Order: sequence, then C-alpha cells, then structure tokens
Amino acid sequence: MAVTERVPAPSDGAVASGARSARPFFLAGGGTVGHLAPAFAIRDALRDLGRDGLFVTPGEAREAAWFPPGDPEPLHVPSPRFPRTPWQALAFPFRMTKAVRAAGRLLRAHRPAAVLALGGWPCAPTAIAARLAGVPVALLATDAVPGSVIRRMHRKALRTYLSREEALAGLPEGGRPLVVGPLVRRAVLGAPREPGLLGLEAGKATLFVVGGSLGARGLNEAVRAGVAAAVAAEPALAARLQILHAAGTEEEATRCVEAYRRAGVAAVVRPFVAEVGTALRCADLVLCRGGASTLAEVDALARPAVVVPYPHHEDRQQWKNAEPLVKRGAAVIVEEAALTPEAFRAEVLGRLFDPASLARMSAARAPGTGSSGIHDAAATIAADLVRSTEDADGTDGSSQAAPR
Repeated sequence: MAVTERVPAPSDGAVASGARSARPFFLAGGGTVGHLAPAFAIRDALRDLGRDGLFVTPGEAREAAWFPPGDPEPLHVPSPRFPRTPWQALAFPFRMTKAVRAAGRLLRAHRPAAVLALGGWPCAPTAIAARLAGVPVALLATDAVPGSVIRRMHRKALRTYLSREEALAGLPEGGRPLVVGPLVRRAVLGAPREPGLLGLEAGKATLFVVGGSLGARGLNEAVRAGVAAAVAAEPALAARLQILHAAGTEEEATRCVEAYRRAGVAAVVRPFVAEVGTALRCADLVLCRGGASTLAEVDALARPAVVVPYPHHEDRQQWKNAEPLVKRGAAVIVEEAALTPEAFRAEVLGRLFDPASLARMSAARAPGTGSSGIHDAAATIAADLVRSTEDADGTDGSSQAAPR
C-alpha cells in the first residue's frame, strides 16, 4: 500500500535521544482490542527509537485480559459514550467535562510529546484535553471508513495515519493524512504454530471462531446452531472437527461449551483468546467479524477466512474492510442473517474440509505481507511522530514546556 508522502528515517539525534528521560507519547483509546492492537505495534516501534508509549484507556475491568502479562498498568481516563437517549444527552456534557479534566491532570503529570488518538470515543477526552493544553494530537484510523472522532479532529491534527488508501475518501479536505499500510503486532507475526499451547489436538480440522474482543452474540448463535445441525446430519463429522472459540463473555462461553458438548465436538472455548497469533497459525479456517485489526492479522498470517460483518454499522465499514481480501480470493463474506445452519455447513464447514479451497485462499494473501515481508507501518508512524514533534518543538521532546 502506497505511502502518501515519504517519511525519512529518524535522525541520529532522535535515536540517540532514545533515552527514557525523553518525553513519552500517549496512546489514547481502547474499548476494544481492535483499537489497542495497532498501538501495541506502534509502542514497540517507539521503543526501538528509545521512546516510551503510555496507554491511556477507559480502565474497564475487561481490559486486563487484553494487555500482555507484565505490561505496565495503563493510565486511565473515563470514556463517556455519545448519547443515544435524552437522559444520556443531559448528562453527557458533565461527564465529558469531567473526563477531559481527568485527562488534563495526566497531561500535566506526564508531559507527553504528543497524543496519538486511536479512534473511537475512548480517545476523545484525552485528545480534547491535549488540544486545550497545546499538546500535539495525531490520529490513527485503521478501518476503511474513518470514524466520527477521526473525521472531526482530522483538520487540526499533527498527522492522521491511515491503514487504507480508501480511507482518504472519508476524511474532510485538508489535514495531513499519511497512508502507512496494515499494522500487525510482532507477537502475532512471531507466534508459534503449537496446538498444544491452546489445548488443541494436532491433525484435526480446526475452526477458529472470533467475534472480536467483545464477542458477537449473533455470530455465536449461528455457529452453535450450525454445528448442531451439521453433526445431526452427519454424526461422523464430530470426530473430524475441533473448534477454538473466543466467545466474548463468560455467559456466551458457557452457552458454547454446552452446545459443543451436546454435539460431541471437541472445543476450546474462552471469553477471549490472548494468544491470537498462535490461534491463527493453528486454524485451518477463521470465522470472524470484519474489524480492521482482525483482518490485518488474518491476512498477514495467510489464514483463509469467512467474514461475517457486524450488521448494524450504517457506513458498512466491516464490509469495506473485508473487500480487498474478498477480491483477492483470501476470504468470503457471509451476511449474519444469511448464516443459517445450511449456509454454515456449506460456506464454513464445506471450506474447512476442502484442502484445495483452503490452499487457494491461503495463497491469496496481500503482496508483501507475512512475518518476513509485511510493510512496517508501525516503524513509519513511530519515526514520523518523533520527527514531527521535533519539528514542532525544535528539540527531542525532553525540554518541551509542560502543558497548561
């Protein structure tokens, strides 16, 4: 994927300044792993330059499972959601003001060189506080259709980083967009293919079902119904199949465990699968939503995929995220409403047990992707952030005045 303008490598001074005493960068956002995963890649790239990336998240309890063991505790700023009811609208200004003030206190305490807003409402209070304090704000948009926070802040951003060329059409005129390509975590690219690490059996046809870090009830229900119907029609199928299922919640996981037990199908079910790289490498076929981070990882590891986009996005962003994979033959799209038991058996299990089809889909990965050749978007972003803050401040970031 082309970069809209050339970003030179960071200067020797920037690397030498890689002292941990230099100002950190805030990586603000969360709410889902889809927003956090690209930032893990960027944080690693910043560390290569001797700079720190500090996460600023809403602080929800489920976040604990999303951060690697031993990671520093993120900073927290509450994340008031955009109001959907009159009562929420009445409370929203107060809640947002409170959140922006909390973010302002963190800015004064840590004096970051810049804030990288990761998209979605969880990044908004910190980005607004940074604007008010005169701290540079950069934006990250990994979906084919930039979200409302990105669109509203784009024109005044230090930079807007995009994973997809198509996303340019969704931005207002002006600003400083930079298309960098897909962002994939090193931990995913370097993950081993070891089924035993996940409790899977080697040699069985493996379906990895993942509806995102928050789960997908409609997708889970379709899979449970599809498996039950398929085994009822062909009992021998149960012995040939195993399922790794990230169900989203404990309640959904319990439902899936019981459904697979009744069907006699071997399954490993968790609310969240942290070892996503190993899960993808062990999967013969992935059944997933169309989030940008999920599809970037699926594509990078050349996993055949059946994509069931979230059906309630007005901008159809998950369809648009999946379109390049579908055009190359690496994935197919099945609407959630169309994923009947009959369709599950044909579109999912039919592919899972068709080695030739899986081989064709795996071979259709994007040019230049994979653990040895993926475009290093994270390094481009890290270098540009360091250079842009140097240019704005005339320093390495270590002597910048504290935010007001």
